[in-house]
Amino acid sequence: MSKQTHLGLAAKPLTANPLPRFANDWISAWLQLDGGTGLLHIGAGPREWILEPLDPTALGAAVDPGTQIEGQFNPDLKIALIPGSHLVAGSSFFRLRA
Repeated sequence: MSKQTHLGLAAKPLTANPLPRFANDWISAWLQLDGGTGLLHIGAGPREWILEPLDPTALGAAVDPGTQIEGQFNPDLKIALIPGSHLVAGSSFFRLRA
């Protein structure tokens, strides 16, 4: 017997979402790639992070060094989201490390 929802439809099994999309997880931030060190500077309000991209080539294709752009950042997952960068970098999500 399958599980039923209140609409009488079979419930889909839960799958792990690798990128949670809750309001408090993602924050609007400015992002700036340092061309000398290859580190990504991220700022939101009074907070700032300086992190290393796991794929510096892809991030370099998405962000011109020294240029400050708007994006989203998840401090817990250490992932930057740069809307539209999938067109030049193959992805809009960039994993980072401390």
